[in-house]
Parts: sequence; structure tokens; C-alpha cells
Amino acid sequence: MRKGRDNSIATRESWRQAAQTDRASRAEQLVLPSGATILAARPEPLEWVMSGRIPQGLLAVALEDPESPPAQDDRELTREEILDLARFAARLVEASVVDPPIGDGPCEIPLDEIPIRDRAFIFEWACRAFGGNDAGSPSGAAGGAGKEDLSSAKLEGFRSK
Repeated sequence: MRKGRDNSIATRESWRQAAQTDRASRAEQLVLPSGATILAARPEPLEWVMSGRIPQGLLAVALEDPESPPAQDDRELTREEILDLARFAARLVEASVVDPPIGDGPCEIPLDEIPIRDRAFIFEWACRAFGGNDAGSPSGAAGGAGKEDLSSAKLEGFRSK
């Protein structure tokens, strides 16, 4: 990271630039159900956990021991939990799309103007990062035999023919 002050302390802008550069370097082309092509980068799960951006209910499920038996007291989600999940989904889509940028500023596209099937596709694709495997690699390349192929090409089945 380039230093921005005489005392060799990084500036806010140099850190922001380093984060943007890292995100852009991880971006890949993603063809959406609408036919649009975007650049997207999967989120870093640890960053989302440490920043508190994952709803507590979802985090609790994600941290459950897969070897333990399922909970007997399954319950319906509360209204607040549903709203938390909806906000999480929107933030995850916004954070995953590198280009074109999503937002309300100039040269940005508002999230609500992206077709819902495209948003759902981006969300599903981004969630693969939270699955604990390398979703972008071809089967066997990074994860060895027995891992599900979760590449962008595999998600082609999401599109209607």
C-alpha cells in the first residue's frame, strides 16, 4: 500500500484505493439471466463476519456443527429476522458487483433497477463464498475430488432456456 503522508502513515484514500484494487483483482465476468455481463467479486467471509454484516440468525446457522443432529425446535422466522435477511441479501449483491457500480450516485445503477432474477443470481453466486469451498475453481482444481462444482459455468442452470 502506498503511503500518503510524510510520516509514512497510510491515508484513508490510500487504504480505500488498496481495497478497490484488491476487489478488482478478484473480479470475474458473470453472465446474468437477463443476458447482461458484469464484473463481480465474491465477498471475503471473514470480513463480513468480523464487521457484523451477517445477521445473527444466519451466522448461528452457518456456525453450527454439521456433524450434530438438526435442531428439534425449528421455528418460523420473525418479521425482523426476515427483514435482516433481506437487507443482508441487498448488501451482498451491492458488495459483489464491481462493474457497473451499484448505488444512487452518478454513473451508478440503483439496486431496484436490476431485474430480480439477476439480483437472485448474483446473491446465489456470492453466497458460494460462504460455503467454505473455492466456488470459482473448476471441480478438483482447488478442492480435490468430492467437492461440488460451484463455478459460474455450473450456475448456468439458473437461467431459463
